[in-house]
Amino acid sequence: MKRPSDIKTFALALALGGFMFACNQEAQHETHETATEVEADVDDATNEATQETNEATGEANAELRDFSAWVNENTSKAETATQAEWKETEAEYKRREASLEAKSSTWDEKTKQEWRELKDGWNRTENKVQARLKNIDDVDVDVDVKKDNN
Repeated sequence: MKRPSDIKTFALALALGGFMFACNQEAQHETHETATEVEADVDDATNEATQETNEATGEANAELRDFSAWVNENTSKAETATQAEWKETEAEYKRREASLEAKSSTWDEKTKQEWRELKDGWNRTENKVQARLKNIDDVDVDVDVKKDNN
């Protein structure tokens, strides 16, 4: 009689072990699926953030390139600009510079360095033009005009 009882206990233990193993496998499968979903979400978020960063960097670089082209063009014009033309150019520079300066905190280090170099170049141009215009203002012109009363 002891034998059937032992067989029943063994069968019950085996069945219980099988159920626990199956439940454990199902739990592991669900955990793996959840982990995979979270990983996919993180990858999507990372890709989106990278894309936004690349777009922002591309936009910043494009704006800086446009401004750089404007500065180069107006640097060559500044050598012959009248005082009125220079004041207009200087006002436009300050407007554009303020717009870009507000965005510069988000730029990478390379773009910031290009920005500093561009501003330094413009400052040198500005100093040259102001010295030239000051020299023009300091010139006294004496014009003797004689009228003939015929």
